[in-house]
Amino acid sequence: MAQAIGSASQRASGFGSGGLPRNGGSAKGSGSSNRPRMTWKNNLNALVVDNERFSQHVEKGILRNFGVETEAVETGEAAVELIASGATFNLIFIDISLPAMDGPRTAMQIRAMGVQSKIIGLSSSLTEEDEEEFLRAGVDKCIEKPLTTAWLVPVLRELDGQI
Repeated sequence: MAQAIGSASQRASGFGSGGLPRNGGSAKGSGSSNRPRMTWKNNLNALVVDNERFSQHVEKGILRNFGVETEAVETGEAAVELIASGATFNLIFIDISLPAMDGPRTAMQIRAMGVQSKIIGLSSSLTEEDEEEFLRAGVDKCIEKPLTTAWLVPVLRELDGQI
C-alpha cells in the first residue's frame, strides 16, 4: 500500500522509522573507517534514478554500504529502457525532478510494464502535492532527501523478508 513516511520534519531528519540494526547485521571495516554492513538472506539490488550526480553518489554509497548491489541512471527514459531490457531490481529510487520525463511519469511507466518492485519517490523539498502525484503514479513511499540509514534499514529488512 502506498504511503508517505512520517511528518515532513521526520522525513527531513530521517527519524520516525526505526534506526540502525542491533542484531542481524554485522559491522565490518571498509578501508580506514567502520561502516555498517548488513548480512542479508537474499541478494538485494536497487536502481537509483537521479540526475544530480552528488545526490546519486550519496544514495548509491549508502545502499552499497548496506550490501545492496546498486545501479544508477540519470533520466527516466534510461530507467525505463534498462528495465525493458530485462534488468530487475528489488528497490527503485526515483527523484521527482528529472529532465524530460519527471519522476512520477517514470514511476507510472515502470508500473505499466508490470514491475512490482518497491518504488520510492525522492525530493529535496517534498510538498504534499509532490507526494500525492508520486503516490497516484504508483510509488510505494515518498521521502525527502537525503536518504538516511535510519529510514533505509527497516525497508531493506522488509524487502529481504519478502523475497
